Amino acid sequence: MTSPTTRTDPPVTGGPAIPATMRAATQHRYGRPEDVVAVAEVAVPEPGPSDVLVQVKAASVNAADWHLTTGLPMFARAALGLRRPKRTLVGSDMAGIVVATGTDVTRFQPGDEVFGQVEGGAFAEYVAAPADWLVAKPKGSSFEEAATLGIAAVTALQGLRDWGRLQEGQRVLVNGASGGVGTFAVQIAKALGAGHVTAVCSSGNVETAARIGADCVVDYTREDHSRSGEQYDLVFDNAGVWPLRSCGRMLTDGGSYVMVTSPKSRWLHPLPRMIANPLYFAFAQGRGPGFKVATRNTADLEQLRELVEQGLVKPVLERRFALEEAAEALRVQGEFHARGKSVILP
Repeated sequence: MTSPTTRTDPPVTGGPAIPATMRAATQHRYGRPEDVVAVAEVAVPEPGPSDVLVQVKAASVNAADWHLTTGLPMFARAALGLRRPKRTLVGSDMAGIVVATGTDVTRFQPGDEVFGQVEGGAFAEYVAAPADWLVAKPKGSSFEEAATLGIAAVTALQGLRDWGRLQEGQRVLVNGASGGVGTFAVQIAKALGAGHVTAVCSSGNVETAARIGADCVVDYTREDHSRSGEQYDLVFDNAGVWPLRSCGRMLTDGGSYVMVTSPKSRWLHPLPRMIANPLYFAFAQGRGPGFKVATRNTADLEQLRELVEQGLVKPVLERRFALEEAAEALRVQGEFHARGKSVILP
């Protein structure tokens, strides 16, 4: 394959020569990742005045990426695109090196190492994003580790700190503790001062959960912990398989139940639990703010970077995929049995 030509009149300032085209994971219809995702040669994005252009060194794979690719649950297509996806470039979290900056950007300069969330296109060699969406890569961390500090880590942080109102010394249960969100939730709970963290996961992930700081690890294949009689100040539910009545029984007086996922459904997915949670906890012990989705927040990325630099949070990496394997990475993600985070390396 011939080398791509370079831009002759770059619309941004500074940096090395930028190729005109790049490899990127694309999709033009909904479906199974192996059927609809392909790597193609596309134009390198043109950053605007407030944007930076980043050479992607690593991108992480999220459940959200699988949902965007498959268009499931169906009701979500009202926002994603009814008949076909509005976004044709895949991927949300990345880390890399700034190669050019828009004329209004003062926060970064070419050569800076950054990470953050983007509106599609992270599974590519280059991506453009508003400078305000990105932060400096944690000192001492690899690009692979930094790339994971997006949707999953922010979900865990916002879920524990904001929706669950975690207080120092409290007892916390993380159900589904071995996946991307769960491994961050266990560590962030401890970092925020939880007095005791119980992790619920499968047999193959017990050792991982203990290694990242869980005080107690429960193997759900051996024990239904919702029937244990144990109570917690905060139940962080990253599995959504226990009945709400069981979850309510696990809460102390005034405790909080936070759900960030629910059983897969082609049409409705979280809607039944979204509606049922606040209704149930309006009359039951504890509080349940309902199904929550993390929002992009640069200040939260800064806090996560600090936690990583302080050694309080360490991303758990499971698998590494080449860019050409993006479809396979998404297929594996869709099995929802991850151990930590997987990354794609352009």
